[in-house]
Amino acid sequence: MGAPAGTGSPVTDRHNAARWIVRFGGGPDPDDGASAEPGEDSVVIRPAVEDPQAPWVIYLHGGGMVYYSTEVFQPFLRTLATRLWAPVEAFDYLKVPEHTVEESVERLAGQLTARCRTLTAPRIVLAGDSVGGLLALYLALRALPGVFSRLVLLYPVLDLETERDSYRAYGEGHFLDRDSMRLFKSALTPFFRSRHFDPLALPERDLALLPPCSVVTAGCDVLRDEGLAWAAQRAADRPDGLRHLHFPDLPHDFCLYAGKVASARDAVAEIARTAFPPEGAR
Repeated sequence: MGAPAGTGSPVTDRHNAARWIVRFGGGPDPDDGASAEPGEDSVVIRPAVEDPQAPWVIYLHGGGMVYYSTEVFQPFLRTLATRLWAPVEAFDYLKVPEHTVEESVERLAGQLTARCRTLTAPRIVLAGDSVGGLLALYLALRALPGVFSRLVLLYPVLDLETERDSYRAYGEGHFLDRDSMRLFKSALTPFFRSRHFDPLALPERDLALLPPCSVVTAGCDVLRDEGLAWAAQRAADRPDGLRHLHFPDLPHDFCLYAGKVASARDAVAEIARTAFPPEGAR
């Protein structure tokens, strides 16, 4: 299966991408009992049963900073909140190309900073998928150091400089294609390069601030090899703080298809069970 082709109009392409996810990923489970509380900058998904000791999860969605929204992600976020017995707060952000990456990241950093000051949960976990994983890593180290008890990165963008073997193996027909990533990186790279932020070459000052991490990689994904490389680095320098889950038969964005694809649904259950460990677990 391949994602819908671009039309040249970001607005039209976003609409088509959202329709694609609804068609092949399914909608929210009407019987899950979860509720959505929209706010000015985010939406909070609350499960029917909430554990008072569960963390508050802040989520940053993927889509290359061009596509998707918190609405598109709600079926997955509802599943995640229900399985964690925890509130999940998802933030939207300004999209490229109508806005610059700098505008979007600075605004998002301000929103998360203000929000975290108001939270009273015992722990705050920052999670994100694809480019949302890159944003989560950057914000945890450069905007909100020491705030999050754990980072959870789902098939994240981590290498803006090179194309690894997985680009050649899975560059077409696996949802996220090689050409789309090149387009996304053309906007992302100048911002992160100007701030000397390379996830695969983090300086000691960033490594010292890095909270425990969970990394999820997909086997049939152009981003597979950079995720595996980053997980190997963290296993070498922070083995006690790393959890790495690899799903060899799944493509990029598989969490969005958990509503209709059994293997994706099983993977999401495993992510909820393993990538978000209870307090005190490593």
